[in-house]
This record gives sequence, structure tokens and C-alpha cells, in this order.
Amino acid sequence: MGIRRHIPNALTCCNLLCGCFATVFSKAPSLALMFVLIAAVFDFLDGLAARALRVYSPLGKDLDSLADMVSFGVAPAVVGFWYVAGLTSAASDSGSSFLGYNWLWALLPLLLAVFSALRLAKFNNDNRQKENFIGLATPSCAILFIALICCMPGQVIDFTPHSSLSDSTLLSWGRWYCWLPVVAVPVLCWLLVSRIPMFSMKFRNLSWADNRVRYIFLMIVAVEAVMAILGGFSFPTLIVAVLTTYILVNLLLVYSCKPKRTVSD
Repeated sequence: MGIRRHIPNALTCCNLLCGCFATVFSKAPSLALMFVLIAAVFDFLDGLAARALRVYSPLGKDLDSLADMVSFGVAPAVVGFWYVAGLTSAASDSGSSFLGYNWLWALLPLLLAVFSALRLAKFNNDNRQKENFIGLATPSCAILFIALICCMPGQVIDFTPHSSLSDSTLLSWGRWYCWLPVVAVPVLCWLLVSRIPMFSMKFRNLSWADNRVRYIFLMIVAVEAVMAILGGFSFPTLIVAVLTTYILVNLLLVYSCKPKRTVSD
């Protein structure tokens, strides 16, 4: 075995390190998103390496969950905390006392860390999630949430932490869409621990019959990518569109698979 058995754990530690960087740069959502995306790549590679090298261990499983907790639980929660703190400050400057002086709103995104921990604990003790997922995976949740924040005014181009949040005319209650990340928090928390089956992008083979949903989803993503390029939309906007589509497709699958009730005479 030698050094081979340490390769997956080394990749997991890279995931953890990226999560730490994302937390450090949590006041700059664009930078945090970049590190979380890199962490997701390492999270994919460590599992791929473990399967390819056939090196599994309880240590690797626990380490993977701990790394995911930092990268996809703590990091997005802290990014959300600073973003909402800036929103409430701007709302205070614009005269909205209900939202402006209630700093407890900034604590709401921290629930993402709590529900991510619950999600990871359930995943480790659920043998049904080997091929697909039950509930939204923590990497998807973290990437979607931070990307949504990056889509808000002043968060994509300017890397200075929240330089635009002091502008009360920009981030006031009148700009209601700036509060979409706040509204998204309880929805994402519910999706993390829900019992909704969600397909993974693991291809066991290339047949259409076995991967029909995956192929259809990839075709939709390709169309969204072309539209984003032609329309000049930002990369975070494309991420939000893709992951929102992923969630909606899974919800539609659940609804369409429900048995229809028949009314008997």
C-alpha cells in the first residue's frame, strides 16, 4: 500500500484547507466562492481516488465529513453572516428601524452550519445514499448560497469586502432582491435534511436508459451556459441558474413519481 493509502486523505486535507481560506475571505464573497469551488473539486477527487486505489478507512470517512463541515457548512454560514450584517447596517442608514437595528438577522445564515452538520451526520449513517442523495448535498448548498450572494449588487466585480454595503441607496429595503439570500437560508436548511431523493452525477455507464435524467440535466445546463455567455451574465449567476435547475428537476421527479389517487365509485 505505502503512500497510496494517504492520497485520498491528502486530497481531503486540501478540501479542508480551501474551506479555511473561504472562511478567512468570508467578507469577500467572490473569493470565498472560488475557494469553495476548489474545495468541491478536492471533495470529488478524494472519493474518486479512494475508489480507484481501493483504500477505505474509518479515518478517511470521518476526515471527509470534518472537512466538508468546514468548507460547506462553516464557510457559507460566515459569508452569509457578514453579508446580512452589511444589509442590516445599510437598512439602518436608510431609516428602516425594523431591519436595520435588529442585528439578529445576521445570525440567521449560521443555521446553515447547523443543518449542514445534521446533513453530514445523516449521510454517514444512511446506507441508501451510496449512489444518489437524499436531501441536498452540502457542496451544492454552499456553492448555491455563496453564488447567490455574489449575484447581489457590488459583490461580483469589487473584491473589497463589502465596500458597497455602506451605500444606503443601493442596499435598502427598496432593493428587495438584496434580501434573497436571507430568504434562501430556511429553504436551503430544509432541503439539506429533507427526504427528497436527488440524483448524483456519478455515471456507472454511458447508456441513455440508466442515465436519462443526468443527460437531460446536462443538456439544460448546456443551454443555460450558452444563454449566460450570449447574455453577458456573470459566472455566479450561471451557478445559481444551474443549481436551481438541479433542485427543480429533482422536485419535479418526486412529484411525477407520486402514485395518483383514483376515485372509486
